[in-house]
Amino acid sequence: MSGSVDLVIRDQVAHLYLNNPEKKNAISAEMWEDLKAKAGEISIDTRVRATILRGHGLSAFAAGADISQFESRRSANSEGSTYDELTESAVAAVKSIPVPVVAAIHGFCLGGGISLALACDLRFAANDSTFAIPAARLGISYPTPAIERLVGLIGTSNAKYLLFSAKRIGAQAAKEIHLIDKVFKQEELDEEVETFVATLINNAPLSLKAAKYIIDQCALEHHERDLENIHQVSRNCFLSEDYKEGVRAFMESRKPIFQGK
Repeated sequence: MSGSVDLVIRDQVAHLYLNNPEKKNAISAEMWEDLKAKAGEISIDTRVRATILRGHGLSAFAAGADISQFESRRSANSEGSTYDELTESAVAAVKSIPVPVVAAIHGFCLGGGISLALACDLRFAANDSTFAIPAARLGISYPTPAIERLVGLIGTSNAKYLLFSAKRIGAQAAKEIHLIDKVFKQEELDEEVETFVATLINNAPLSLKAAKYIIDQCALEHHERDLENIHQVSRNCFLSEDYKEGVRAFMESRKPIFQGK
């Protein structure tokens, strides 16, 4: 079986599941394609205010790409560049989801699983989770866009340590180098993620989208930033009905009811 990527939208939250438990949710080419499509669906669904990405079960977020497909899809005799383009397009689609995306990480998060987690806005992990980039033990180069994201998040020295050594590190060590944001007990992770996301969907959707877009733009070199659009998304918030509702609710000492308009 090549696995699947399952999408459930419930209470304004999109739940994405990497579903290949027999291989610890290793991501097959078919799953990368499915992930790209599902991320695209979320991006245009106006009901969605936040997204949670997780692996099926508790043993793994994703044990990397499906290595069993490498010989046929990622070798010198195959379209290896096409495979890398497929994986990167899927990761880019997740990164492009306009609402906040939280990775809920149980168990193994290896190789391509880390690349995918890096595309999320926040990474919450169970205390028994394990992280590694084993590219050096497979004789391959980790994709350049993934390395760029890794260096941007944890710095050059930490990135070199992970890539040079291919060693596995635990959740606490991953948090110390800022690879992940929060660590919870394994049995508490899902509830903590759900509780956090519940706070997000009660905030103004346009404000969250604007914050995400502007923060991501700030990570770019100044000449690469779309200053006109940065100004526009900020202006859209001030022109919105939600802005008026937020001010009214503050003055009336009540909870605001935001519509995303």
